[in-house]
Amino acid sequence: MVYQVRLWLERLGIGLVAFLSLSAPFAFGFLYYLGVSDGIEINAGDPLRESRIWMIYNENGPSGIGWLRTAPTDSPRDGVQCARSQLIVLNWGGGPLLDAAASYCRCYEPAAGNRLKESLVACAQ
Repeated sequence: MVYQVRLWLERLGIGLVAFLSLSAPFAFGFLYYLGVSDGIEINAGDPLRESRIWMIYNENGPSGIGWLRTAPTDSPRDGVQCARSQLIVLNWGGGPLLDAAASYCRCYEPAAGNRLKESLVACAQ
């Protein structure tokens, strides 16, 4: 019994070392890319499903990572589409470590050319 537990712990340790050694280059490459670019935009141009990840800087250099995600939400009226955006900040340069307090909602109406324009309609709570 003790031999089997030891064998499984060894396998678990080997798996953990393999996972960390294979994922570390990805994590460092991802942070490097965020540092040299303006960030990554997903579904850019679609205001109902847009997401963005970027590096946050202060006077001392990089201080965190920001993630803005947008998802459709309930609409108060027919013909109007609403989307709620949530800003999540991972901050290692002072202040709260993880801040997800910023959130806002916008509504859109269909416009010419199969596009959406911002509407004056308020989001449903």
